[in-house]
Amino acid sequence: MPKTQTSYASLLELNGEPVIRTYTAEIKNVVAKGKKVEHACVVLFFTLQYLGTTEEGNLRYKSNIQRRFFLDDKNRPIFKPSKAQKLALNVAKINDELILEVSKNYKFIGIINVEEVQKKWRKLKGILQDSFTDLHTVIGDFDWQMQTENIQKIYRNDVFYNFFFSNFFYQEFNTEKSLEHKKVLMNGIHNLDVPVIEKKTIDEEDVLFQNITISTSAELDTKDKLFPLEKMNVFLGSLLGTKGSKHSLEFVYDGLYKVKPRIGLITEGHLTYSFCIKDIYTKSTTINFNLEKDE
Repeated sequence: MPKTQTSYASLLELNGEPVIRTYTAEIKNVVAKGKKVEHACVVLFFTLQYLGTTEEGNLRYKSNIQRRFFLDDKNRPIFKPSKAQKLALNVAKINDELILEVSKNYKFIGIINVEEVQKKWRKLKGILQDSFTDLHTVIGDFDWQMQTENIQKIYRNDVFYNFFFSNFFYQEFNTEKSLEHKKVLMNGIHNLDVPVIEKKTIDEEDVLFQNITISTSAELDTKDKLFPLEKMNVFLGSLLGTKGSKHSLEFVYDGLYKVKPRIGLITEGHLTYSFCIKDIYTKSTTINFNLEKDE
């Protein structure tokens, strides 16, 4: 029978078997500006394999994406993608095989095979320039992202990796204080990166501690020096119909992980967060993933 969070003498251990595990994931963004609504949802089928440790003692994982496709606003597969969707699918192929670096707590640090990804981008860039003549801005953006000084930040703040790699293994949960971490929600409002403080607690557990649910919430980290308050005010001000009118910004962040502590695996995760100014602007992001099988 589920019960509320208790204090644990032992820490949640992470499974370190070098087996291939198969996942499905869904990442959805919905942006509403007044009555105009934009919807983007992609589904991923991928595998993850633990490869061992780095010289620094961090963990290495190999990620392989077998398939990805878009869903429409009714969650139906899109068999005839638009030009923009075709472009997104083509660019995403540079991420089909990544070697990931993760801390012992299961926090995503970055990618190890940087040069390989950059090489894939340079090859793809030539193809895109030949196929699309009106993509100078898009290609310029990706050129910037793929620069050595920028690439790790782009991956590290990716909304999916940020959630999937949960950063709660080998850390103490207790009833007196939530497990807290700072993180960044990339493109949280428009194209602005928003710092938040995320909190995790063990919400449910069974009698034998074989299945638990870890809930996660967050609050805006307005004290962080990177918090884009001025840029946010400029963007939101551009959406307001009446100069000087005041509207409050609502932030909601709600998620959970299903975990099997005795075998050290997260079996599923669900997260929804949104920024909203009533009747004017809403951006909502939803992330779901499920462990399908161990090979």
